[in-house]
Amino acid sequence: MAVLALAAGALLPTLTQAQTGKQAWTQAAVSPGLHSLGQAMSVTYRPANAVPPGAVITAVYADRDYFGQADVQTSLCWGGPQHCVDIVGRSINSRAFKGLDARQPMLLVHRVRAWNGSHRPLYIKGNVTVWYGPPPSEHTTQ
Repeated sequence: MAVLALAAGALLPTLTQAQTGKQAWTQAAVSPGLHSLGQAMSVTYRPANAVPPGAVITAVYADRDYFGQADVQTSLCWGGPQHCVDIVGRSINSRAFKGLDARQPMLLVHRVRAWNGSHRPLYIKGNVTVWYGPPPSEHTTQ
């Protein structure tokens, strides 16, 4: 009986997600090497699955990791470098992009501010997950 309860609990998040109409895409990538201070390196993250037309972002999670003690400023951007939020620490959960087109790419833009003994080039692994749903006009109750 405990196994059934555990299995049902494991399925609950999946069923809830399907019932609310929210879905997500995620992608991981490693940046090209950063060689100099202040050099901006953008890595583009695109949905791998078909996101339906009109789908809008509900939330975004991003993280980044690298070897060494370099001081790296990373910004999470939507559609290009004009609409960005800075990542403080190693990750961010953000609703700053809520309502924007979920089919547009996300970018992580990295800049080394100080090497702090880290070796060059510096490669940064990033992960981006975008949750999306139907546009607000389709959230009608019956």
